[in-house]
Amino acid sequence: AGGSASERLRIDSAGLATFSNGVDISSGFLTIGDYSELTIATGAITVTGSHHHVDTESDAASDDLDTINGGSTGTILRLCPTSSARTVVLKDGTGNLALAGDFSMDSGTDLITLLKIGGTWTEQSRSNNA
Repeated sequence: AGGSASERLRIDSAGLATFSNGVDISSGFLTIGDYSELTIATGAITVTGSHHHVDTESDAASDDLDTINGGSTGTILRLCPTSSARTVVLKDGTGNLALAGDFSMDSGTDLITLLKIGGTWTEQSRSNNA
């Protein structure tokens, strides 16, 4: 724990590796930080990490997500909805999303994993648990 602002990797005596921004590797498990919440604004979000809860603009019952800003080629991104009371619809072929069809996340346990290739977020997997 702790360390200087310039520290990027720490390995403790038990072999736990902790990278900057909450990435941990311990006993064969990879943990990629906590989720933070993003709210759709005019069909877009800007990611700041690899895990995010996504909410609709103005808490609307449903909202389309067609553009994801941020990340770089090779970035892995996992998204889930903030609330089961609101539906986030990721739109295939709109903006910069390449999916296996539109995906409506309407359950708190729904999840989609994306990989950024060039300027496009491509679907790697989805879990529809409604």
